[in-house]
Amino acid sequence: MSDLDHATSGVAKRADCLRIPLTHSTEEESWLITYLDVITLLLVMFVVMLALSGGPSGVSDKRMTLTPAVIEPAITGLESATEQTPAGSEPEAFADRARATLEAAGLGDDITVIPQQDGVRFRISNDILFGSGEAVLSTEGVRQLENLLPLLADSDYQVTVAGHTDSLPIQTSRFPSNWELSSARAGSVVRLFENAGVPRNRLQAAGYADTRPLFRNDTEQGRSRNRRVEIILEGAPSQ
Repeated sequence: MSDLDHATSGVAKRADCLRIPLTHSTEEESWLITYLDVITLLLVMFVVMLALSGGPSGVSDKRMTLTPAVIEPAITGLESATEQTPAGSEPEAFADRARATLEAAGLGDDITVIPQQDGVRFRISNDILFGSGEAVLSTEGVRQLENLLPLLADSDYQVTVAGHTDSLPIQTSRFPSNWELSSARAGSVVRLFENAGVPRNRLQAAGYADTRPLFRNDTEQGRSRNRRVEIILEGAPSQ
């Protein structure tokens, strides 16, 4: 008996003693080894590709820098269409001149300039123009508005001054509600422009109270942003 036969017989005897079923590989099953090798290589390749890509897009990176909380805008849709103007248009050019003028006066951060399809909108916080619950322009408010006068004189736009408040109610002997307060504030700005020489037929005042919020009124920051005066330049002057 050859050495191979002795080895095989020994393995069989040990397997029988340990009650281990003895299986014999065949050439027909050898393809499984190759198949498993290929699957293993593919799995390794996919793991490497996934690691290089930074992981699934739906998984947040814990190393990402956290951004500070922002004020959530109110869902009003009031300006989604009106504040988009084509580059190089006359309103855009006028807005650029206005920004340069305000920057030179140091008011670039206090007055927001927004080009629109047929004009320009200036947005100023009530906290700068008026005292709390008041409709008389502050000294700082007058100074800021006077910087807009050259821009108004250099255009033929119709000028609408719109007063806006937050949602907190007011009830005084002079202002029974936010309607009266927002209208009185708009009127104060219109009178300033009229006294400075802006033609009456180009001016109008409107009070919107808290009906057109830009931000949610359930936070102090949101309410502060909603208390504002908007000076809207659009269209041609009235005849």
